[in-house]
Amino acid sequence: MVVPVERNRSFIHRGLSRGEVIGGIFWLGLGALISLLLEVVYLGTWITLPGGAAMAFPYTIVIAFFFNMVLTRTSLLWTDNKPVAAIPLFTWLLGFAVLLIWPLAVGDQLLGSNMRSVLLLVAGIAGGIWPLVRGA
Repeated sequence: MVVPVERNRSFIHRGLSRGEVIGGIFWLGLGALISLLLEVVYLGTWITLPGGAAMAFPYTIVIAFFFNMVLTRTSLLWTDNKPVAAIPLFTWLLGFAVLLIWPLAVGDQLLGSNMRSVLLLVAGIAGGIWPLVRGA
C-alpha cells in the first residue's frame, strides 16, 4: 500500500546515535577542508578573452559561498544543535587561518594577499552562516 506524502513536510530521521552524528559531522568537516584547498588553488584562475586579453576569473568565491551553505544545511540534517552544525564552517575557517599563517612556517604562500582572498573569506563565512540564521 502506498501512503501519500505531503510535499510541504520534510521527513528527517532523528533516531541517530551519537557515533553516527560524530561520523557525519567529521566527514562534512573533511569535505570543508578539501573544498577550501581546491578553492584556494583555483582562486587565481585567468581566462583568455577573444582578442587575446586575459582577465581574472575567481569563480571559486561563488563556489565557496554555495558549498559552505550546502555543508551547513547538511549538518543541520544531522543535528539540531546549531554550534555543532557549524563545525564544517569552523573547520573551513580554521583551514583558512592555517593557510594564512602557512608562509610563516614554511615560506610558501598558498593564499594570496589580495582582494580575491578577502572575498573568498567573506563568501565562505556568509555561505556557512546563512542556513544557521535563516533556519534552513
